[in-house]
Amino acid sequence: MNKKILSVSIVVADYYKEITDSLTNAAVEHLQNNNTNYEIFKVPGVYEIPQFINWKLSKKKINLFLALGCVIKGDTYHFEVISDAVGQSLLDISSANSKTIISNGIINAYSESQAKKRSKADSKKNKGFEAASAMVRMIECLV
Repeated sequence: MNKKILSVSIVVADYYKEITDSLTNAAVEHLQNNNTNYEIFKVPGVYEIPQFINWKLSKKKINLFLALGCVIKGDTYHFEVISDAVGQSLLDISSANSKTIISNGIINAYSESQAKKRSKADSKKNKGFEAASAMVRMIECLV
């Protein structure tokens, strides 16, 4: 299999734009540095990421997705519901589709400052960089 024919679909929930822009930039930079093709799709929130991925799945080719977004704990139970549902949905999608790899770069943070720390542009701890790095390593396993 030729690495050049593979393309990663980066699905970005841009609800926390400042944070997700930094995640996206780090992911794109890493993919470019590793000669990996990509396209970017934006959705309103992290809950929509698995829905979009399901819609984009192809049974005939390899599906590579990078899920980027952020959920920050507020005063209600919403944080737990969304974090758990999205994480489980991404796992279910990849488990049910043998030709699908999803790298999860969604930050689940207790505070905005914690989320900003995990999305800091010049850090190897940037969750977008980490997700892209995992994807590149998985592609290397495929080719």
